[in-house]
Amino acid sequence: MPTKLSRICEGIMEAAWLAAVILVPLFFNIYSSRIFEPDKITLLRTLALVTLGAWIVKLIDAGGMQLAHLTGLRSSLRALFRYPLAAPVFALALLYLISTIFSVTPRVSLLGSYQRLQGTYTTFSYLVLFLALVTHIRRRAQVDRLITAIVLTSLPISLYGVLQKYQLDPIPWGGDTSVRIAANMGNSIFVAAYLIMVFPLTMGRIVHSFHGILREERGLWDQVARATIYVFIACLQVIALYMSGSRGPALGWLTGVFFLFLLLSLYWKKRWLTYAIIGAAGLMAIFLFVFNLPGGPLQALRNSPAIGRFGLLLDAQSNSALVRKYIWQGAAKLVSPHAPLEFPDGRTDRFNSLRLFIGYGPESMYVAYNPFYVPELAQVERRNASPDRSHNETWDSMVITGVFGILVYLALFLSIFYYGLKWLRLINSLPQKILFFACSIGAGLIGAVAFVLWRGVEYFGVGLPFGILLGLLFYLTLMAVFGRFEASSGPGESWRSLTLIVLLVAIVSHFVEINFGIAIASTRTYFWAYMALMIVVGYVLPSSAEFVNVPASDLPEGEINHPGRRAESASSRKKRQTRTTPARERHPNSLWGNPVLPSALILSILLCTLGFNIFTNSGGLTSTGAIIWTSLTRLPQQDFRFSTGVLALILITWIAAAFLMTAENRMLKPDLPWGSALVATLGLSAVIALAYWLWHTGMLATIASNIAGDLEGVLRQVGRYASLLSQYYAYLALLLLALGAMLAMENTIKRSRSTILGFVGASVMGLVVLLLTVTTNLRVIQADIVFKLAEPFTRSGQWPVAITIYNRVNQLAPNEDYYYLFLGRAYLENAKTLSDADEREVLIRQAEQDLKRAQALNPLNTDHTANLARLYSLWATFSEGDIRIQKAQTSSDYFARAVKLSPNNARLWDEWALLYLNFLKQPEEAYIRLRRSLEIDRTYYWTYGLLGDYYSQLARQAVEEDQRRQAFRQAIQFYAQAMQLPAPGDPRAKFNYALATGDAYIQLSELPQAIRSYLQAIEVAPQGAELWRIEEVIAQLYLELGDRDNALIFAERAYHSAPADQAERLQQLVNQLSPTQP
Repeated sequence: MPTKLSRICEGIMEAAWLAAVILVPLFFNIYSSRIFEPDKITLLRTLALVTLGAWIVKLIDAGGMQLAHLTGLRSSLRALFRYPLAAPVFALALLYLISTIFSVTPRVSLLGSYQRLQGTYTTFSYLVLFLALVTHIRRRAQVDRLITAIVLTSLPISLYGVLQKYQLDPIPWGGDTSVRIAANMGNSIFVAAYLIMVFPLTMGRIVHSFHGILREERGLWDQVARATIYVFIACLQVIALYMSGSRGPALGWLTGVFFLFLLLSLYWKKRWLTYAIIGAAGLMAIFLFVFNLPGGPLQALRNSPAIGRFGLLLDAQSNSALVRKYIWQGAAKLVSPHAPLEFPDGRTDRFNSLRLFIGYGPESMYVAYNPFYVPELAQVERRNASPDRSHNETWDSMVITGVFGILVYLALFLSIFYYGLKWLRLINSLPQKILFFACSIGAGLIGAVAFVLWRGVEYFGVGLPFGILLGLLFYLTLMAVFGRFEASSGPGESWRSLTLIVLLVAIVSHFVEINFGIAIASTRTYFWAYMALMIVVGYVLPSSAEFVNVPASDLPEGEINHPGRRAESASSRKKRQTRTTPARERHPNSLWGNPVLPSALILSILLCTLGFNIFTNSGGLTSTGAIIWTSLTRLPQQDFRFSTGVLALILITWIAAAFLMTAENRMLKPDLPWGSALVATLGLSAVIALAYWLWHTGMLATIASNIAGDLEGVLRQVGRYASLLSQYYAYLALLLLALGAMLAMENTIKRSRSTILGFVGASVMGLVVLLLTVTTNLRVIQADIVFKLAEPFTRSGQWPVAITIYNRVNQLAPNEDYYYLFLGRAYLENAKTLSDADEREVLIRQAEQDLKRAQALNPLNTDHTANLARLYSLWATFSEGDIRIQKAQTSSDYFARAVKLSPNNARLWDEWALLYLNFLKQPEEAYIRLRRSLEIDRTYYWTYGLLGDYYSQLARQAVEEDQRRQAFRQAIQFYAQAMQLPAPGDPRAKFNYALATGDAYIQLSELPQAIRSYLQAIEVAPQGAELWRIEEVIAQLYLELGDRDNALIFAERAYHSAPADQAERLQQLVNQLSPTQP
């Protein structure tokens, strides 16, 4: 018999998974540097820790950890392996462990990279969520509550995207979110990928509501309210999906919509509808094909700003298509047999022979990919960008976990498709099972081979999933035409089938999308949650004969149908329900048994999070009320223009959620009064949310009220900013405990007494969860908050303050190499500002120590080795004599190691050449490296510019006049090529090359050409350039040519734009050129 403590533990677990599906997509943190993914993931990991801790306490309280119960525990584990999908799930977990242990960067693989944080820790957090759902959902009400939370969360996210589209977003993002919305995900592709996983569930609720309306079931007005709100949410989801302008998720959505209506038609036994859907899908495919033909009959539509992007699906030369192509080419080389990766210290990858089978480890692609970087990628993406994902789940699985990993990945998805169709009774016999796998696997292999032969091996990752989907479609078409679908008419079967359909469709949509994009925290969380719900709805509830709201765990142990046990008979089930129902309804009108309280708490979690996201105090106000009102009604980036957009978002979410939750609760308890339930939900959620808003804005007001006047004051402000997240975590913990208690009180079955061991275990686990949360999650993000606060000081050149803040960052996250990189940079920049050689030496040595620490933490990260090379190069500029040569040689050694890590990085070869050119005075060595850079990338402007510098240097050192003139000619040629190439990362590049060209023409005594070059330099001059100097030179050149009129024009320009200390000299030049007065 369950105890009160075990019931509370179960309630906390359910509260945690409800919070996970709400907070992971909804939450973001504008106070941190990364804002989105890592902040969401640390929150998920915290919730997973809470879930795991509550689960362990429950086991301890039940005696599950005692030696006497080990036999029962082993029996439970065996039962766990009898669940469908258990084999591929546990195989995936095992592969992640093995891949992490043998990873080329084990710490990063375990904890996650700085940018993504999707390491094994995070993967196991998904698994904890998955297992908790599978083993603890035993009532339809729990499934419905979880789906309601998922659908409701999409409402404010979709609304926020609409606000961004119409420039009503109060947060000033770096990019233009009015062109393609990013909403709460920070990326247009990410928000679209999220929405396509929620849309099928929303459609399922719409179908269910209209089914109830058409059948005139009880609670007609409840069904009307549900249908109205769900239709409104679905429309917003589609609008937001369109506004994202993302093609990969759009393909996933179209695929999902097709499978949704196809499965519904089969379930409804409307064969004409099935044929119509298949025909419509064929017409849509033809339309998309014609729409994507360049110069085709729909070319006008392809030029439309509204839908034009979707006419580029087959454009292999578009920027995004080329990025993916080049990344896949590198990934294909990475997973193929090759020489071992080499570390900076000379060590090689000891497990290179295993990489094909076990991969390089989670989050390892960022560093393992560098030797196989495709140079053409630098022409369509930022040169300093190193791919950390393949934008294709198939290739990602190969890179992370090898051949074994991709087999498990395919087995997992094929098993999901198989069991989904089996539970929908579309696979009923052994021949059908064989046919399904033959179609799926066979078509997958055919698709892979076809794409490899057609487009190259890099398209293997597209062809394989594409073929699997075609095979799945072919099987369903065969079943539709020749098969006979027999839906069960038992109690709850309509709800069960509809729920299975929408879950399966959502996973199919996700499967399409992740093979053109990146699986993010939100979609990963939903994928594992949906898979768990499929097992629960398709297998666990039928095995327990539970389609009513009676938890199987409330029954005596002997009466529970565990997985693998034969389901009880209908007569036995009826007797059991009769026996147990009175015990459950001892207090039917009790406050604790009222579903209003859990609903209000769920809504409070959502509203509190919206407050954390939006209330920012951009105006520096010191009143909590003013901060709240300004955040709701003003747009800071538009001179605080009045707008009710955010206020409308909050009110619509609050009211619609309260109405929907009340309607859903009345489906469970028809006698629940509409008015009092709605008012209670609205009132309680508003009070709880307002209390947090006041606490949060109170800290913002405190921050605004305190102005730091010294370093200690700065650190105090830094601490206050970091405490904003601590407050949110603390308040969330209180809400989880309250929600867990309310959910536990829903079950009024008599409970046994908890054990002393259980209470001790709860105390210990509470401390353990708190410690792990603070050290592995909270501090990770607090460090990033503090890191972001250093940016204003770095921009203003206040390096001592920035160094103090960066040191605080490293105290919070001592093993994050990314932060040491910036600390070392701050020391170097500070050193440049000092005139005292000894003080400068101390700072450079400190920078050396920090950069070496970063390299030790992540040795395969090329940036760290390259930064050490740059440090010694800078050190050489501050040194003299033999020490200067020594530092330059050390720099060269580090550049040699850097190009071993990233041999196809043209910039590194150029920097190394520059070192030989300027410090080591070995121009021929420089030339060798420049030629190598040119072989790698013939479109990099800097290489041509350096070749120009090389020939200019040769010309100045030449003895023979012919050699000198020839070298200058070659220099001019290379400068001209450099100016013709784009220089997006350096606005001064063309300006400098035009000046260098002019200087070379002067050396050749070709003054008219020199003037043209200097005039070109003026045309492309960046802001802040000292144009008066160029104008003075032009005036002198015209004077040499005897053109006194033009010389006077440019001399006067120089005089008017020059600083005051140059005015007298330039006035003399003007006077010299002015005509003689009569």
